[in-house]
Order: sequence, then structure tokens, then C-alpha cells
Amino acid sequence: METLLNLINEIANNDEMETVINAIKLRQKELKDRATFEALQTLKVGDKVLCDSRQGVEEATILKINRTTADIEIGKDKYTAPLSILKPMEVA
Repeated sequence: METLLNLINEIANNDEMETVINAIKLRQKELKDRATFEALQTLKVGDKVLCDSRQGVEEATILKINRTTADIEIGKDKYTAPLSILKPMEVA
């Protein structure tokens, strides 16, 4: 990681910086897509999950699963959350 940070500090112009930024965004999308796919394979309606939220990690129940999101219930509140931020209770 330190080597990567040093290489970033050696970037000399905006074109090189834009190339690095685009590569990072692409890798970020790949990682999110993988997490979504894995969630689709393991989660089902009614499952208790841990959800990374602004308030920290919260327990939630899955009400409905969509292609990339799930409708969840935290307490009495209902939300739509990306599958990539949901983790099964027994795994987390």
C-alpha cells in the first residue's frame, strides 16, 4: 500500500491522474458487484442481517430482495439498502 501511495505522489499531470481515478472507480464497481452477487446467493426474505448504516452496524430484517437492493426493516422503520452492505447475522 505504501508503494502505491508513493506512486500516486509521483503523478505529474491531470491526464495521468484521471487514468488512475478511472481505474480506481472501475475496481470499486467490480468489488461492489461481487459483494452484491454474493449477497444474492446467500440472503433470502425473512433473514436477519447486519446493515452498515450511518448510525453504525444495525440489525435488520429483509422484507424483499430486488436485483441490487433489498427492502429492510430496522426496528419499525423501513429502508431500501444496497445488497452489498448487508451481511448475514451468523457470518458477521
